[in-house]
Amino acid sequence: MIIKRIKNKIVSTAAKFKRRFVAPLPPVNADGKVLIHLGCGPANDPRWINIDLLRLPHIHHIQSITRLDNFPDNTADLIYASHAFEHVSHRELLDVLIEWCRVLKSGGVLRLSVPDLDRLIHIYNSENKEIQSIVQPLMGTQDYQYNFHYSVFNKKYLTELFKKAGFKEARDWDPKTAPYHTFRDWSSRQASVNGHSYPVSLNLEAVK
Repeated sequence: MIIKRIKNKIVSTAAKFKRRFVAPLPPVNADGKVLIHLGCGPANDPRWINIDLLRLPHIHHIQSITRLDNFPDNTADLIYASHAFEHVSHRELLDVLIEWCRVLKSGGVLRLSVPDLDRLIHIYNSENKEIQSIVQPLMGTQDYQYNFHYSVFNKKYLTELFKKAGFKEARDWDPKTAPYHTFRDWSSRQASVNGHSYPVSLNLEAVK
């Protein structure tokens, strides 16, 4: 077991070193769809173009998610970000949404999952107003430089931002049934607080 772990560590380190010099080729899907996963972290579905600041082997573009200058207008059919948008300053949210809208084709979808402030307030009240019950989903784990939260959302606020950015409509989406969704991330995960499980995410998508 120890030898296997050492081998896996060596392979992982070698892959990360290689990624510094060689980027993986972007996927070409049989149905022609262009899918962009923003702030993907370790998640990797081979149908998606992965964008993150982390230097992981499957990341196609190591860059901030706030600017997509390397993508022309009307490129993507679907853009997805799970618990990434809250890492953007509240002063920049509208500009970033406008940028993401630019990259989408007409009729394309921006699919977001973010911490839901209304749900966090419910957790806070249900747990005897203990600050520690909501610190992590509200503020971020803060265990490395990119894992800090700078914005808060509820459905009303995010819907208004979508409209201001030029999207036609906003709607709920379900991780169990959403097309092209294979990720086991915070869009469907629940927070465990004092032995209780609570959903924490607002899953909302916008149509260009």
